[in-house]
Amino acid sequence: MIRINLLPYRDERRQHQLLRYLAVAVSAIGITLLLLAAAHSYKSMQLSDAQVRLHDVREKNAALVAKIGELSKFKEVQAEVQKKLDLMNNLQQDRFRSLNTLLGLSSAIPRNVWLTQVKESAGSIRLSGLGKSNRAVSAFMRALEKEKAFSGVNLKLIKRQRVNGVALRSFSLTMQRVAIPTAVEKAKKTTASGNKTS
Repeated sequence: MIRINLLPYRDERRQHQLLRYLAVAVSAIGITLLLLAAAHSYKSMQLSDAQVRLHDVREKNAALVAKIGELSKFKEVQAEVQKKLDLMNNLQQDRFRSLNTLLGLSSAIPRNVWLTQVKESAGSIRLSGLGKSNRAVSAFMRALEKEKAFSGVNLKLIKRQRVNGVALRSFSLTMQRVAIPTAVEKAKKTTASGNKTS
């Protein structure tokens, strides 16, 4: 009987299979490393682009913050100017109200009554003066009540007093000033009502 030794052939076949497995494994590892390197490179490019965009956004944000600061300063200046304009309008209106008060007093005062003092505070007016008689002071009060600029005329004090040897009546009275719209206020109301209808 003939004997054939197959061991070297099997060993050789195993070595070829082992080499093939090693080649496949090395190829797989190489491809995996290439894929990892490509992914890393791609992510690095994305990170670099994101950093550039972040830098641009921060610059734009800084510019916007500067503009917002300028805008807030502008609003402060605008509010200050508006306060000054409102103050000027109030002074202008008070000037016309004082003029209306003096005009009402001058048209109501009779010949035989003289005013010695006029005080006004918060719409309340206090008058002091001298009259030739009680009847003259009474006529003055009735004339004040007829004036549209005044209301609530109230006599506080009347007494006899001698001035340079002449017997007169010293009096003191109070009244309220009625808010008669000035020409400026009438114009504003007319403008406002015109704006509402349009």
